[in-house]
Amino acid sequence: MDYVTMFQEIQAVMRKDYAGAQDKKDWPIHHPDLATLKQVPDDRAFLHLIQQYLGQYRDDHVFFFNDQIPHQKVGFSVRRYQDTLYVTAINQESRLKLGTAITAIDGLTIPAVVKAHRLELDPIPERQLFGGILQAAQTVTLNDGQILSLRHFPTQATPGIFTYRQLQSDMGYVKMTNFADYTAIQQFYQQYWPQITALPKLVIDVRVNNGGDDDNFRPLLNAMYVGTVDKSKSEPDTNMQVNATPRNYRNWQSQFTPLLSKMDDSGRQMVTRITAFLKAHQADDLISFDVPGVEETTEKIHGTDLPKRIVVLSDRYCGSSGDSFVLAAKKSPKTTVIGRATYGVWDYANVVTQDLGHFHLAYPITRADWIDRGAGIDGVGVEPDIHLPWTPKMITEDQDLAYAEHFLNTPAQ
Repeated sequence: MDYVTMFQEIQAVMRKDYAGAQDKKDWPIHHPDLATLKQVPDDRAFLHLIQQYLGQYRDDHVFFFNDQIPHQKVGFSVRRYQDTLYVTAINQESRLKLGTAITAIDGLTIPAVVKAHRLELDPIPERQLFGGILQAAQTVTLNDGQILSLRHFPTQATPGIFTYRQLQSDMGYVKMTNFADYTAIQQFYQQYWPQITALPKLVIDVRVNNGGDDDNFRPLLNAMYVGTVDKSKSEPDTNMQVNATPRNYRNWQSQFTPLLSKMDDSGRQMVTRITAFLKAHQADDLISFDVPGVEETTEKIHGTDLPKRIVVLSDRYCGSSGDSFVLAAKKSPKTTVIGRATYGVWDYANVVTQDLGHFHLAYPITRADWIDRGAGIDGVGVEPDIHLPWTPKMITEDQDLAYAEHFLNTPAQ
């Protein structure tokens, strides 16, 4: 399949099958023209071109990859403060230090870069993500005037962190960087649940949380609620819709049918019923995702006496199931969320994949109907109860945690 045909297929998915197709049909999306597509030299250049195109949809449940091209990054992370980027983490790039200030990318000042990529970047500076822009760039200018040619490194898998420690005599601390690693998370609960529920004060740190499965944070809800309550009390105030199209039925079926033999009975029944539902409604487009036989949960949260007060630390790098967890935390009567708004990659979910040879387009097919009430969180995130603006001092000083400790040590009003 040539690049022109492949882009036309991608464009068709985003205009018809993507869950947000109707919501974003009038967005000022720049589409690569025929001349540009015919001049693409190779697969890597096409990959970058389409990634930039899809970035305009501002949905990180949409992604494009090639299974023969290793994903590469520049080996460091940055965050914007005023008109400067600051290095917040270093992986493989040894020429930089934490806190290094970057004033330009490819000779353009940071405000000029933001203007050029205004469709891709969040309007709030502390929420802007520059990883994709840096990946496509050649140089950065440091605040001392030095121009650094960027290098690219293979992406390294980052193991999940699931830790507990005691901060003070009456205060514990939990850190979870994803809700995906089922085995490691279950081991964490088995080992540390007695400590988590032994002290009156608790900090739960999900400032970095790459999401996963909501079921993996369910045990924490027991610590966050009082008494026995319906699990539905902790869930978002929205219903789900599904974009029921022939392509979405085919992609769902091809993705999940090979997995049926590995599922338990309940999982197998649920997937089978959803597949039948999508097949029966594949000409209906966006409809309520009410699948016969998939009943609303009656599961209970069994609250614990301790802890009495909880702080959840949140930030831009907490998304998907991380968003769900912070949403649940905001409903908890004994929990306060402190930090910055979460990622906000939640409104469109249930990702399927359109295969295009060695290229693959992943996109969501379900939609939260709270979008219609102006209550969606994509691109906005879940706002904390107490917002602490990000500053470069936070690179070396954990001011969020210091604030959380002070807050928990101050008697509740």
